[in-house]
Amino acid sequence: MNKKNIDRFLSAAAPYQEALVSFLRDLVQIPSVNGRECERAVAERIVAEGNRLGFDSSLIYKDRDRPNAVVQYGEGDQGFAIIAHIDTVAEGNHANWKTPPFSATIEQGKMIGRGTADNKAGIAIGLYTLKILQDLELFDLRRHQVTVAGVVDEESGASSSLGVRYLLDQKVLKAKGAIYAYASDIVCIGHRGLLRLEITTHGESVHAGLAPWHNKQQGENAVMGMAEILTKIEKISIDTDPVPGFEHLGFTVTPGTLFCGGDYPSIVPNKATAMVDMRLLPGQTKDEALAKIDRIIADVCSRRKGLTVQTSLLVDMPGAAIPTDHPLALIAQDYTEAIHGRRWEIRGAGPGNEGYMLIGMGIPTLCGFGPTGGNAHAPNEWVDVDSLPKTAAMFAGIIQDYLWSD
Repeated sequence: MNKKNIDRFLSAAAPYQEALVSFLRDLVQIPSVNGRECERAVAERIVAEGNRLGFDSSLIYKDRDRPNAVVQYGEGDQGFAIIAHIDTVAEGNHANWKTPPFSATIEQGKMIGRGTADNKAGIAIGLYTLKILQDLELFDLRRHQVTVAGVVDEESGASSSLGVRYLLDQKVLKAKGAIYAYASDIVCIGHRGLLRLEITTHGESVHAGLAPWHNKQQGENAVMGMAEILTKIEKISIDTDPVPGFEHLGFTVTPGTLFCGGDYPSIVPNKATAMVDMRLLPGQTKDEALAKIDRIIADVCSRRKGLTVQTSLLVDMPGAAIPTDHPLALIAQDYTEAIHGRRWEIRGAGPGNEGYMLIGMGIPTLCGFGPTGGNAHAPNEWVDVDSLPKTAAMFAGIIQDYLWSD
């Protein structure tokens, strides 16, 4: 890479800033909150833009109402993928936003709206990355293929069978490298895993004012049984060897992220339900964490004879990472220095995404890399407008250097 190449990519990207911003605004203005709106309208808008730009564009789906949008350039086996999910989290209380959350308002160089940083800017950038590659005629289209995929249902826990997993199963993603395009300021080589566990305790109801409860002859407090279990779970730890790129992170357990229990103020509660969130480093497995929880539950139940407990594993997402010295990470770091003036740190992320699916299939992936933005999952989510064409130029350069390095 040299300055001449950087200038070439930036010059090719600059004319598309207005179109790129307009396209992103369209995507943000189509609400696609997971569990509330299906993603079909967003996917159709992506396919329409891909067709307008002259690329092979299609809806590929397991669920007709929730299709993935796939836009491709080239036909070869040497491939690269840019992936971004097109569902979002809910916007929350509109009063907490300084502009309407789906208005895609631009203020002081920032587009504000739900889904800007997480994750619709990644799709907009991806399509115009293809346009830059096409304009510069960098690839032998019989040898290379670059795919942009707008995938569904990531926000349900990054373990859906409808999005990335379905495209992998259908062999749509022919790639030797990939970028999961989030707003970022690091070269993200991977992420921690997530276990999401629901625990339900069952006890016995009785009037809290009656003698049988006072004399411990009847009743079992399911809420206090749950409290004892959660208090002990909070102290769980799992030793592990250091994982390069994850020195700032470790195993984390957060009991009671959601909690429900009891029926009436004067009745001993006979049921309680709580959610437990556990984050594991790459290489750590769920088995040790779940075994420790099972031992805690058995111990509490042995002392609370009227208590029974059920557990249900709702999300099982392993951690995953590529090496800190992987060529994809190093090339990306070179481009951050050339375009942003500093070498972004190579490290892993705390929250997870579907990058583990790609890495697990042997596709080296940057699991969060893209434009400048912030406030994902929070009010006033934003992305920097000027960073959009710069990121498209950066993506084009990374893809060229990475595919040509083979």
